Amino acid sequence: MTVLDAAFDPAVADNGVRLLPEHPPRLGPVSRRLVTRTLSLLGMQVALGSLLVVIGDGAIRTLGLGLVFPGAGWLHSAGVLGFVVTIALSLLAVVLWWGISAHFAIPLVWWVSALAAAATTEGPRLFATGGTTWAWAVPAAYVGLAGTLGFIATHYERSYRQRLAKVPELNAYLASATLPASVAEALPLTDTDRELVRWAFELALQPADQFDGFDWGEQIHGPTCVRYQLDFLTWALALHAANHVPNAPSTVERAMAALIERQTDIRVWGYWRTLNRIGNFRNDPDPIVHDNIMFSAYLLDIINAYENATGSTRFDADDALVFVWKDGRTFSYNHHTLAEAVHRNLSASALGLFPCEPGWVFTACNTFAAQGLAGHARRHHSALWDDVESHWRRGLEQEMLTPDGNFLHIRSKVTGLSFDTGEVPDGVYYSTGTNGFADVAPDMAVRAKLLATRGAGEKIRALEGKVHDGVLDLTLEPAAERNTGIRTEVPEWTRLIGGALGLGMPELAIAAKAGADRQCATGRRWPERPLTSGVQNTGVHLFVRWGAPLSTAGLALRGYVAPTGPVLRSDLWPNALVTEAVSPDGVRLHLTIEPAADPIDARLELDQLVPGASYTATGGANAMSFSADPDGKAVLDLHIADRHLVVIAPTASGESGS
Repeated sequence: MTVLDAAFDPAVADNGVRLLPEHPPRLGPVSRRLVTRTLSLLGMQVALGSLLVVIGDGAIRTLGLGLVFPGAGWLHSAGVLGFVVTIALSLLAVVLWWGISAHFAIPLVWWVSALAAAATTEGPRLFATGGTTWAWAVPAAYVGLAGTLGFIATHYERSYRQRLAKVPELNAYLASATLPASVAEALPLTDTDRELVRWAFELALQPADQFDGFDWGEQIHGPTCVRYQLDFLTWALALHAANHVPNAPSTVERAMAALIERQTDIRVWGYWRTLNRIGNFRNDPDPIVHDNIMFSAYLLDIINAYENATGSTRFDADDALVFVWKDGRTFSYNHHTLAEAVHRNLSASALGLFPCEPGWVFTACNTFAAQGLAGHARRHHSALWDDVESHWRRGLEQEMLTPDGNFLHIRSKVTGLSFDTGEVPDGVYYSTGTNGFADVAPDMAVRAKLLATRGAGEKIRALEGKVHDGVLDLTLEPAAERNTGIRTEVPEWTRLIGGALGLGMPELAIAAKAGADRQCATGRRWPERPLTSGVQNTGVHLFVRWGAPLSTAGLALRGYVAPTGPVLRSDLWPNALVTEAVSPDGVRLHLTIEPAADPIDARLELDQLVPGASYTATGGANAMSFSADPDGKAVLDLHIADRHLVVIAPTASGESGS
């Protein structure tokens, strides 16, 4: 167990659940130092301005008031237009501070406004003569300052007290709650699932320089960031590989590898040089070496998922991922050097968490850093995660945890402040990352799941009465996606299916999938969308459609396990699509296969058969007998006219021979 400051180290209930701290401070130790520094700098500026107000007059007093409150200098010199422009620019500076990490924007506007007001005190005015001063601007400046600081402090204090008041009730619940069991079997694939597999392969395996079907827009925040679309599709295909086609890995491995390699396209990562210049004053375009956890940590973790799903180590090779800048400079990485870069950045951060965008620390992104390092350590026996686990955990629990068990979305490593960015409801969540802490902090994962599902069981079970003929009979209201503007019901269906899975209700999850198909399936194929949502939200949706029995957390903890029973080695795409390939007993192979377009004659290369044993292949119009060679391999030629299940099984003599 990580050692935390006493105020952050709660008790453990008799049921083994870690409770919430009863008397947590308002800020963690590092955040408190940063906020104190911010207030000290502000105090020194206000003190300087106040001194100028006291000792000076005219332009000097104008300058002083301008330093006390943005635009107050213009009010003192009767510059109404200047005041209005300053307030507008100040609001824009707040947006730029968050949007492009322009940490200098607010002080720049503040100081330039004060200096400009002082320099033009004698100049012409719209509503007064030059040289006019308004004495009431002096108290107005201090009222504005006090009101702004008071509003911010009151907001933070009210939020803290409201959350703290919930702790006794939440701890009583945690001490008596039982963690619900998740669904332990794969959900049957529907026609929509098969279209989604086809769509994902088309996206991934189109020519490397093409991105048809992806959502394009600004590359800093949200669903139009192509890197996130690639990430979520890779995780989704990893789940499909592990749960539905473990015995036919060739196509899905190729598709996942192609998605990962697309991350090296400069259109995906080139945004970083601009952010790095503005926020860090660094001219280095390398997207891995410094900060940018929203790229490096995610990339590290999808390589983990790729290895855990396929067993391939292609990204461990030297120069497996090469990023080429516009001037020809190259930045080469592989799985190991990615992990080392994430470890180095995490270790160097005083907050215990390191930035996505310069100066902005995100809880979610740092959970991916933890997942990435822990997954790399399990796969490659490195010590990188052990070295930073306590550091990361202190950052998470001391700097980002709110009294009621939620986690703040962001915190500024420059000012120590945090606020709701509008990206998630209320700017907080009980767990984060694709794995919900299960692979990096199991005790926090249990607590988070209990808090997240509190009261959800009754609501989810109430939906069972709305299931008719195997379909959850609901019509959900569409909402506009961030950035893309696409109106969709898919995220709400994702929550319903995920809730049913999390509460161990497979029949309801299947019915919810059918409901989502009925409302959201478009019948379209790539480059159009098979669901009414953008690429990122569709990728997230696939987590619940394909995420049983192995979720992303389960896959991360299990690691790679080679398939047992017969394996189809042929990569039939783009001529044929294999959507299911499992061995239910380690002896037979069940394949669901269909032509991608027109009927084809396909060659199926099989291995892991019993050497020399006799087999039959049945399904559709096909029925044939064959024998495995001494190496346990065989080749079948099948005519595939439509979708059907092919069952490859040993004959009676083959079974006795095995």
